[in-house]
Amino acid sequence: MYYTGGSSLKGIVDRLEGDKVVVEIQDGTLSFDIELFPSNVKEGDVVEYLDNRFIINELETKERKTYINNMFESLIDDKK
Repeated sequence: MYYTGGSSLKGIVDRLEGDKVVVEIQDGTLSFDIELFPSNVKEGDVVEYLDNRFIINELETKERKTYINNMFESLIDDKK
């Protein structure tokens, strides 16, 4: 779902580790200095590397959270 291609990079923040941010991409994970990210970055954010820094893609982050919540709720409903 997330890719690297050319000079663009897009992924999901997997975790914050001290002064590093671990980003999940299609082929695994990569670690970056936290200084490249907005101060409000958090686990689960969809991020894109543009103009030598990462930005949070708010729309895709919201859509992803909604999708995950819907999947979780359907699993709960199936167990009732």
